[in-house]
Amino acid sequence: MGRRGTLAHFKPEGNPYKNPFDSEVALFETTEGGMSRMAVCWGTRTPCLEQGRVFGETGSMTGTAYFGTLKRLPDLHQPPLPPGVPAGGHGGSHGRLMDEFIAAILKDRRPQIDVYEALAMTVPGTIAHQSALKDGERLRVPQFERPDEKKISERPKTGCRTRSRT
Repeated sequence: MGRRGTLAHFKPEGNPYKNPFDSEVALFETTEGGMSRMAVCWGTRTPCLEQGRVFGETGSMTGTAYFGTLKRLPDLHQPPLPPGVPAGGHGGSHGRLMDEFIAAILKDRRPQIDVYEALAMTVPGTIAHQSALKDGERLRVPQFERPDEKKISERPKTGCRTRSRT
């Protein structure tokens, strides 16, 4: 769903994307029976905050801080970036994504975030925006599977891959 705000720069004529919303909320249902809610609220009068939060039956995470009952957790430590490489935006992910992609090229291996992972992370948001433009109509999110899906076990785990519907 989308909220049409009152601030001039969030009106369709005030932004280069002609986006009519200053805030949007999407509810996703996964084929595995899970759900997630994503929200963006540009039109609120609060400090800019970009934060990932995950809630589940055994605990929750805010950023990389875990609160829950599990004792054995994956190592979330990140090696330092190469000298001169800035962390960049989105919580410092830009520099890490670039570094990992270049390393994959140099080592002739599949990058941790390849085109299929990138599509799995971005297409749901695009479809959610289309849903908001249609007054919250429930839409299916297309899936883009690797042709060699069996080889996924060969690569390092990078997180949860969501198959979603809005």
